[in-house]
Amino acid sequence: MMGSDRLWNSTLRASLLAACLPFCAPAMAAASDAVTIAAATAPAEDTGLAEITVTAEKYNSTIQNTSISMSALTGDQLIAQGIDTVEDLAHEVPGLSMRTAGPGLTEYEARGLASNGGAAPTVGFYLDEVPLSPPALAQVGKVVIDPDLYDINRVEVLRGPQGTLYGSGSMGGTVKVVTNQPKLDTWEGSFQGTLSDTEGGSGNGGGSFALNVPLGSVLALRVVGSDAYRSGWIDRVIVSPFPQDTGITRTNVLAGPIQGVVNDVNTENLYGGRASLLFQPNENFSLTATALYQRMVLGGYDDFDSPPGSAYLAHYEGFNIPEPIADTVHIYSVTAVANLGFADLTSASAYWDRQEHQTQDASESATFDNGGIYPIVAVPYSEVDNSKQVSQEIRLTSRDDDRLHWVGGAFYSDLNSLWNEYGANTYFAAPGNPVGIVYESNNPYKIEQAALFADGSFKITDTLKFSTGLRWYRYQSTQLEQEWGYDAATPVPVAPTRTKAADSGFNPRFNLSYAPTPDLTTYISASKGFRPGGANQIVPPPNVPPHCAPGYSPSFGSDSVWDYEIGEKAKLFDNWLTINSDVYYIKWTGVQQTILQLCGYEYEANAGNGRSFGPEVEINAKLSENWFVAASGAYTDAKLTQPNPAFLVFLTQVAEHSNGTPYCATTSGCTAPIMNVPKDTASLALVYTTNFLQNYQLTARIADIYVGSSFDEAYFFGFQLPSYSIANARIGVSNDKWSANLFVNNLTNKVAELTGNNTSFQFNIPGLVRYTTNQPRTFGTQVNYKF
Repeated sequence: MMGSDRLWNSTLRASLLAACLPFCAPAMAAASDAVTIAAATAPAEDTGLAEITVTAEKYNSTIQNTSISMSALTGDQLIAQGIDTVEDLAHEVPGLSMRTAGPGLTEYEARGLASNGGAAPTVGFYLDEVPLSPPALAQVGKVVIDPDLYDINRVEVLRGPQGTLYGSGSMGGTVKVVTNQPKLDTWEGSFQGTLSDTEGGSGNGGGSFALNVPLGSVLALRVVGSDAYRSGWIDRVIVSPFPQDTGITRTNVLAGPIQGVVNDVNTENLYGGRASLLFQPNENFSLTATALYQRMVLGGYDDFDSPPGSAYLAHYEGFNIPEPIADTVHIYSVTAVANLGFADLTSASAYWDRQEHQTQDASESATFDNGGIYPIVAVPYSEVDNSKQVSQEIRLTSRDDDRLHWVGGAFYSDLNSLWNEYGANTYFAAPGNPVGIVYESNNPYKIEQAALFADGSFKITDTLKFSTGLRWYRYQSTQLEQEWGYDAATPVPVAPTRTKAADSGFNPRFNLSYAPTPDLTTYISASKGFRPGGANQIVPPPNVPPHCAPGYSPSFGSDSVWDYEIGEKAKLFDNWLTINSDVYYIKWTGVQQTILQLCGYEYEANAGNGRSFGPEVEINAKLSENWFVAASGAYTDAKLTQPNPAFLVFLTQVAEHSNGTPYCATTSGCTAPIMNVPKDTASLALVYTTNFLQNYQLTARIADIYVGSSFDEAYFFGFQLPSYSIANARIGVSNDKWSANLFVNNLTNKVAELTGNNTSFQFNIPGLVRYTTNQPRTFGTQVNYKF
């Protein structure tokens, strides 16, 4: 108990200091640790690394005492490290990867469980108690909102299946963004201003504020607002007449006469606000109502064409067709917590809606069909994704501090997603289709999910603890598909096709942990996760199976994983060093995979069985009173080991047209890498902190992230994404109320190929890959003030 009290006192003091001195705490500037240092004011025995309180298991704990693989960063650490988005955070967390086409167009993956196939993500995403689901059928993938990270309490990243407590779509892990909540009897606020300049682009800027206002003794209001602008660096080049493609090779667009250049088209405007009202009449009951609005507008994708490649950061068009993207989100939630004496009763109700609009130049795509070559004509291709979801969770969490701790409850969600596409040119006019609709669709999608869950832990002895949980789930989905046009099944609308899918089952987990000392926790676990199945689009004639899509089915089933893991969490040298590591093996059944065809179309299927395994490690060390280092890394070996016959046909076709990619040349003993999974990732940061003039502190930080190579596909080609490293540096001065920083992001001006053809409107253009890239070197300054 003395060790526990000491840890609690140390954590409490460090947390209070972090609230007012974000840049005085040395580990606030550390790279990826979950600690806050209070060296300037804490007693000598408490100058080690302190811990963050997390709620990964639906109750308060600390990272070192939570026997699962996870990472967490506080809001102050995010500021100190210059992390503004979850996409930036993904580089700092071992085992977490992503596919992206730019801000708000990112899907997250963990432990090799890619999301590029199917209709649901493999990583769950939560904003406080609100589960956020991506559109079910969007061309750009399973992309969740890109929430502004100002005035955030912490971000937790849970690796491995979280199916017991978090349900479907969390079979690879869960990301939780936890906001700062209103405080009674407290006036406080903060402000942040940022100015920067991007090489090859122009100026960037933004401002954010937070204000907490007590309203009497039982009410409090917290308001947060942000407005940010990012310049672009990708050009739109108009070449006319556009060189005609021949066969499967894109001709030399650099040879065509340039009629105009629109510079730096991929700008970003992000603005929005969040308001939370707390009602707490007594210490046994609280109710928090939150409303969030956020709108993001992009002038274009963060993509360049290949060919000609990264030497020309541009998209080449035959016509001046802008590619704007708009993403508008409204979230409303009410969370009530009541102390029943033996347990806390929590009710979390939420509703959100999201409208995404995007347009892409599909001129080349629309004029290449089934091997025929047609003149290049202007076809702006638009997609509208409207999604809305209602969710409700009720749970009981025990308040006992004895050997038994438990949580149980029920969950329900209803997601409705409407996917519309439209592209036309009078060149394709025909009887019944006078405007020349190339393709138009109206595809409503609905999925209802219900679950009952229970999870608990029992201390067998003071050092040995057994945890287990079980979740019963059921889902049912319905898709109506209606498509028409030149490149569709019919030239005019006909009655929609209805496809249904349903399944139910159980997700169990088992965990045995052993903590021989307060400084060491070891554990072994087995857990199951699943992802719902879904429905396919109709493959239009003359591309119907078996000519185009062998193995095509109107629907595909759910997939599931079993994750087996062993790990440890250690504190050494009076908590000046922490080492958290694990090794896992995942068995993946019924892998949902996107199958691209020789005719240029794609469909979703259960491609077979696979596996993923590897180690993950995070190390945080206080080298002295002034120097700190943080490092993390992961190795991921993810493969489809038992492809089914239909997928074998696809792999054989890809092998015939791909050089240097490890696809199957024969069907004997065939294995294939899981797409978009880097085999190795790492991050390293070094921080120096010193006090001067009594009340001021200087902090300098340099960090580098490394992402290994991965494999991707476009049309029916396989290709390899090269590895890359990106370094950032910051230096700042602070006191107890303000801080001022200078920073350089992408120190070496690296042009990385993050993802290939994530904007998949272009999936059926032979010989063209549109690579998503990162922001060029950016110099800037940031000022933070608290009161």
